[in-house]
Amino acid sequence: MAPLSPAAGSGLIVQSERATTVATILTEPSKAGVLGIAGRFRFVLLQTLVTIVLAYQLLFSRETALPDDVRQLIVVVLLLVITILMFLPARVLERNWFAGTLVVGDTALTTIIIYLSGNASSDLYVTYFLIVLIAAFTTSLKQLIGLSSILCLAYGGILYFEINQSGSVDESHLLRIPVLLTMAAFYGVFAEMVRKERRQKAGLIDHIAALKQAEEEREKLIRQLREALASIKTLSGLLPICYSCKQIRDDKGYWNQIDTYVRDHTEAEFTHGICPACVTKLYPDYDPGESS
Repeated sequence: MAPLSPAAGSGLIVQSERATTVATILTEPSKAGVLGIAGRFRFVLLQTLVTIVLAYQLLFSRETALPDDVRQLIVVVLLLVITILMFLPARVLERNWFAGTLVVGDTALTTIIIYLSGNASSDLYVTYFLIVLIAAFTTSLKQLIGLSSILCLAYGGILYFEINQSGSVDESHLLRIPVLLTMAAFYGVFAEMVRKERRQKAGLIDHIAALKQAEEEREKLIRQLREALASIKTLSGLLPICYSCKQIRDDKGYWNQIDTYVRDHTEAEFTHGICPACVTKLYPDYDPGESS
């Protein structure tokens, strides 16, 4: 049997690595599609919640000086934003700048609508921007929701005392708490998305480093395998041997003693002796029994 070539063992390893890489590449598009659908649903859901509370705040506020057609136009713009999110290409939704742009835009839009609805009181603005600060500095969505709920409860208490003092209750007053809670959830989810993206990037960097280390170890293993296979000397194929003297002809055309040829082409060593048949042939008068 012919010996295993030095490249054969390493070739098997390379083929296995390539098969794994191809399988990974083939599965990535389906994973990306699932993540794109989930991200779009999250964007649309959050924007819908923001649109509902802001539209209700704008349409049912008694303190606004805006005409009805202007308020309806603003609501149409809010609905148009949802429609754009529903049909926006997935590659745009996955851009790093998109989530930040949407948060900044909704923050400005919420601030303007609160002002236009006639509820631009200092306590509401202070509470609203405190929620924005909490979203920026909290480390988890649960922590943000908890702190925002406490803040909204405190603001609800202040609002309750104001209503008792004024003696009048307006729908816009009752809508302030849902607006704050909705915006807290909005900022919390987007902050969680940013944190998750950072963790994924860190994990990707670690994965790339691990792949590089694995590649180096693989190359080292291939080199060791080639060196090991190169050090193995195995005879194979047809050997031209003299019928009479039993010498073997090498690749250069020279004739060599069989022991010399085998020693040069294998790891075997020879210890010379003489067999009983040759003893009888060479020394016919020799009697093995006499030596004993």
